[in-house]
Amino acid sequence: AFVLIMSSFMSGNERVLRLRKRPKETSSKAKTIRIPFGNQATKVLSIPVITDGYNYHMGAVNEFDHLTTQNASLRHVERGGHQVLEY
Repeated sequence: AFVLIMSSFMSGNERVLRLRKRPKETSSKAKTIRIPFGNQATKVLSIPVITDGYNYHMGAVNEFDHLTTQNASLRHVERGGHQVLEY
C-alpha cells in the first residue's frame, strides 16, 4: 500500500539496512514487491529511517495509549481536598 509519512524531526533522506521477508505469492501486489528478492526468502534492504522507526517502534506509542486508557483517573483533575484521599 502507498503510505505517506510526515515528520517534523526527520528529513526522510536517511536510510537504514534491515532484513526483510519476501511477501507470499498470494499477497496483493506480490509481483511488484517480490522482484527485489529474486528467489531469496529474506534479503537486506535499504529502507528510510522514518519508515523503520514506524515499523519497529510503533509499539511504544500503542503501549502508552493502552496505559493511559487503563489509568484514566491519573489524568482526571478536580479541585478539592478529596484528591489526597484518592492516592
